[in-house]
Amino acid sequence: MKILSRLLLAAALFLVPALAVSAHEGHDHGTPDAAATPAPSPTAVPTLEADGGDVQMVALLQGGTITLFIDLLADNSPVTGAAVTMSADGGKPVTVPAAPDGTYRAPAPWATPGDHALNFTVTADGVADLLVGTLTVPAAAPVAAASTGWGAILWAVGALIVGMALGAGLLSLRRQRAVPALLLLAAFALPTERVMAHEGHDHGAPAPEPVAGNNPRRLPDGGLFVPKATQRLLSIRTQELIAGEVSPTVTLTGRVINDPNRSGRVQAPQSGRLMPPDGGFPLPGTLVKAGQVLGYVELVLRAEDGSGISQQLAALDKDVRLAQQQWNRLSNLKGAVAQAEIDDASATLDGLMREREVMARAVAKRVPLTSPIDGVISSSNAVPGLMIEDRDITLVFEVTEPGAVMVEALSFDGPLPDGAIVTAKVGGKIVSLALAGQGVAPVPGATRLLLRARDGAWGASVLAVGTMLTLSRPAGAPVAGLLVPRDALVRGSDGLPAVLIHETAQRFVPRTVQVEPAGAGAVRLVAGVEAGARVVVRGANLLNQIR
Repeated sequence: MKILSRLLLAAALFLVPALAVSAHEGHDHGTPDAAATPAPSPTAVPTLEADGGDVQMVALLQGGTITLFIDLLADNSPVTGAAVTMSADGGKPVTVPAAPDGTYRAPAPWATPGDHALNFTVTADGVADLLVGTLTVPAAAPVAAASTGWGAILWAVGALIVGMALGAGLLSLRRQRAVPALLLLAAFALPTERVMAHEGHDHGAPAPEPVAGNNPRRLPDGGLFVPKATQRLLSIRTQELIAGEVSPTVTLTGRVINDPNRSGRVQAPQSGRLMPPDGGFPLPGTLVKAGQVLGYVELVLRAEDGSGISQQLAALDKDVRLAQQQWNRLSNLKGAVAQAEIDDASATLDGLMREREVMARAVAKRVPLTSPIDGVISSSNAVPGLMIEDRDITLVFEVTEPGAVMVEALSFDGPLPDGAIVTAKVGGKIVSLALAGQGVAPVPGATRLLLRARDGAWGASVLAVGTMLTLSRPAGAPVAGLLVPRDALVRGSDGLPAVLIHETAQRFVPRTVQVEPAGAGAVRLVAGVEAGARVVVRGANLLNQIR
């Protein structure tokens, strides 16, 4: 029994370094002779960016096809319907046809791993450009072969045989010598490789960080990477900053009102009940003519007033009957009585009858409401049965000529100089307003301005009465500066105004700027950028939301 124990101990000591170190559940450390291979990570699409004199191009290589995005340098608008050719590595130029989505695509059989020199020509209306660049195609990542584990099995079998042989040799030694020999053998048989502990599970070099793909994202330095496909989806437009003279302005708030000389109001001249004409009340937007009946006001008497009028009518009826009898009697005595008496009786009867007719008509009187001018019903408060009291200033109808509106504003910077032009931004369009009149406003220290646009200036977008507008009035002599639309301003990460600079084809950089008003739809850049920079003027707020 002792002999068998010594043999097994010797064999076990030699099996220790041969066995692989096992991890606990969920932590398979792999075979020691195989290098750890991280899972494949998404890589960026091979891309070429090139700028010419007129256009800017981005070329993407995907699935053996090269896709070209060609935009104008001036405003970043897509160039469609152009004649495009491409030559790779000095080869023969080939035509790159246009795709329905506004890009240009062609097969790329030359796209082998390595660097490729590409030349492009772009010809379109007003555009003729040559673009050159180098496209780098990365080599495919090697895949590590899986280990079969036969080496470890053979090593374990060999260690078992050697251990049993040494154990047999130890049997011939005495017990006192055998134990130290076994301990010395165990020291040499222990594995020499360092085994890491579980704290942190550091089982080798960490896997490399995955490379971001061709998706819009905010870069660590605060810039934005925006692929051309995303730029077209968001309709991004740019503008080159050019120094020039800019007129400083002051912002005002205006309100659209009716032109008092080309509009009219319809109000009730007396108290009563509002009633519609035949066909009902005209609705807003209805064309009407001057003098056209828009409604009626029927007199409605109070109970006490009605009782008194009824008594007066009864008394008049009595007087009319008596006067009629008197006239009939005198008429029958014609020749026996003086003609003057007959005439007096006739006049008395006629007067009483007219008085009764007037009173009866007044009780059932219906006053028509007519349009004062030719125009369109702009507002209506008419409701059948609406009661209107004495001295009531209820506006029943308002009639205006189409497009006959003015803008009213309050200025706290004094009266507007003669000939000064105030601008208003209406639906992306700048409308110039001339001074029609000005005077003291009910607000202390303010001047009331009445502004009128020239005929046709509003176009098809005539504003409704009551619409609020942002106006800009001149505030001094012109000064040098850089002018950009208000839509180009965004809010930076520090809360200050900023603009987005189109630095490269797919990179935008925010720049904090100092601005001053320069019109209804523009601002002047005082500091932060220089002339020549290309600034995003449309879609800046959409780009600023990319994270």
